[in-house]
Amino acid sequence: MKKRMIFFVLGMVLFLASLPMSTRLVMELVHNQKMKREYKITNVLDTRQHFKGHTIEINETMKDGKGNVDPWGDQIGTADLSVNMDGEEIETLTNYPIQVRTEGLNRYSGGVAFLTLEDKKNRKTQFVILLKETREFQKKLPNGDITGSAPEDKLKYKVFRLDENGDISHESFYLPERDGLQTELLNAGRVAPYPLGYYTDVWVSYPIFFIPFLFPFFTLILGIIFILVSLILKSGGTHDTKQTILE
Repeated sequence: MKKRMIFFVLGMVLFLASLPMSTRLVMELVHNQKMKREYKITNVLDTRQHFKGHTIEINETMKDGKGNVDPWGDQIGTADLSVNMDGEEIETLTNYPIQVRTEGLNRYSGGVAFLTLEDKKNRKTQFVILLKETREFQKKLPNGDITGSAPEDKLKYKVFRLDENGDISHESFYLPERDGLQTELLNAGRVAPYPLGYYTDVWVSYPIFFIPFLFPFFTLILGIIFILVSLILKSGGTHDTKQTILE
């Protein structure tokens, strides 16, 4: 009886502790397969692009000032950016940080991305302009700490989508409020602070032997085994009791 209870309690603890993360990990795998099956996203780096007869480009006006060096050794300046389609301005980003010595969209410190989004199911393609509206001027302090980063709940993004008919739409969202497709766009455009998952970041942030293989998958299986052992012991104990009574 005592041994059965030990196996049962240990099994339930391991099972309940492992189940929430295991569920999110499995859901993330299913979501990733769905995204790969339905969409193809391509990142393009030139600041001037052509799509279905339309021209999309970034223009910048540098601001005066000394600037600073970011924690990775890049010289950072400030500029006003304008996003133009066919010569018409559709969005402006004032006082935006740029990497002075870098060319292409990489110049904008991971804040601007041009993407093509192919909808495999509907056989349609859109041109996507992805902008990080939140400004971040990161600096490294003498003690090694990095300042100037915005909290994740303050990171705001704006997405413009140009379809094959020349119609353009836009949407804004904060990082914690992103949907599944927006998550894929952020990762492809490399404008998120780190690789993102939709249900969990474990698959893209770790993975190591401990997470997720030892925990939660191994502990989940071990918990189930312990619970089954406790049920077997209970069944065996019941059978022995009946046998004793008959004798």
